[in-house]
Amino acid sequence: MDLIRNLARNLTAAPIFAAIFVVSLLYLSSLMTLWQKWVLWDQDLAHAIPTIGVMLVLLVRSNYAIKDTHPTNLLYGLLLVATAGCSLAWYLFESLSISLPAYLLLTATLCLFIGAALSPSAMLGTLPILGLLLFTIPIWSELTGVLVELSTLVVGKMVKLSNLTVLIDGSSLFIPSGTIHIADGCSGIRYLIISLLMGYILILINQYRLRTAIITLFAAGALGLFANWLRIYLLVLIGYNTDMQSSLMHDHETFGWILFACLLIPAIYFAPINRPPNKIINISKRPGFLALVAVSVGPLLLYINTSTPSPHFPLQLSHLDAFKITTSEPIGTELSPGITRVDKRLIELEGLKIRVDLFAHTPSSAREEIVPYIQGLTDRSNWSIEQSHSQSKFNLAIYKKVGGNTRVVIATQYIVGKIETEKYIAAKFLQLVANAAGDKYFGLLTAQTNCANDCQDELNKLTRALASISVPQS
Repeated sequence: MDLIRNLARNLTAAPIFAAIFVVSLLYLSSLMTLWQKWVLWDQDLAHAIPTIGVMLVLLVRSNYAIKDTHPTNLLYGLLLVATAGCSLAWYLFESLSISLPAYLLLTATLCLFIGAALSPSAMLGTLPILGLLLFTIPIWSELTGVLVELSTLVVGKMVKLSNLTVLIDGSSLFIPSGTIHIADGCSGIRYLIISLLMGYILILINQYRLRTAIITLFAAGALGLFANWLRIYLLVLIGYNTDMQSSLMHDHETFGWILFACLLIPAIYFAPINRPPNKIINISKRPGFLALVAVSVGPLLLYINTSTPSPHFPLQLSHLDAFKITTSEPIGTELSPGITRVDKRLIELEGLKIRVDLFAHTPSSAREEIVPYIQGLTDRSNWSIEQSHSQSKFNLAIYKKVGGNTRVVIATQYIVGKIETEKYIAAKFLQLVANAAGDKYFGLLTAQTNCANDCQDELNKLTRALASISVPQS
């Protein structure tokens, strides 16, 4: 009887899996790029494939009931419009390979499609489980920089309380026998994601109430962060007391996971257990086939859009030739944003010697994004940002050489077609405007100068010079 009951339950889940299959087939382009990221087993997505497995198991184990229920015409119409709207928005981002919003919209489209095709009850009932998909999207890597800064701050406080002879400069800790650099790999993003994921799975299994669920997620996040801080602090102590000779200073990956497991496993064991009866998820006996039309809007438009952009890059620095100088003095630092430098000028404005660089990118296909991934202007292990602010569509930042007193001021501007902005995230979204206008090119304009003292005088002069440095466009 148990076998028959389990088989019947699995069969009632078939419409849910059919909906997932349809969306997976229609939105295969996004799934393929996601799959390529998953199989890399990178630090912020190494858990993605097992997470999908957990999601499928939880969907199978849910209780479903096939009933002759239908939403009101108004609600059904709203679900259809919302599904088509999300699908259209997905197309806009996917056509430019703006991956992150496309992934999020794909998840939303799946949920809305289940609601329109099967029933609002099916959408609401599976929504918490489908929330696991958020842990398979590369949104978490955006937290890496913040987590590195937070780890440096907390570990620095812990080291000072330990009365150790340590100099903290940027994300580097200088001890008498060497330097410990808190790099991106030490951000703790893996521990944070796994902790939140395990906390979320506990919420799903035990069906915690909202208050308990929020407390669980906060506790899970705190545990993940603390595990990383403790790991770095212990490595500082080990390096300090062994003159950096311990093998853990060079290979501390396993050490970190063992420490993390020692904290996570007891937390899971002592988590409150709740065994409420599973809620029944109602699925309509007659699927809403119009939902197939709504969910196909984006994929059809993507299939139709096969135009190839012509290479065109009108930006140049010839307007600075009147201020051009020659000097043997090194100005600023070598920048490495990961895209091609197409022009460079050494100029003098406002009594400052300024180095201006122009980097460029043009998409080679209709599916390639206009604004590429920028890996960072400087090496974080060598330069730290002391302060930054926005002015005249430029971001101005004072960079200090780690372990020294050398400082430079760097002004940065992103040019997306004929639009300028100082924010990289804004440049990503401005791709939609540039694509609609046919201006499919991107430029990264930087201007930097050396500092004599605290950089304030150079900062003010460079700010005044930015109007002349900006690239004119017709």
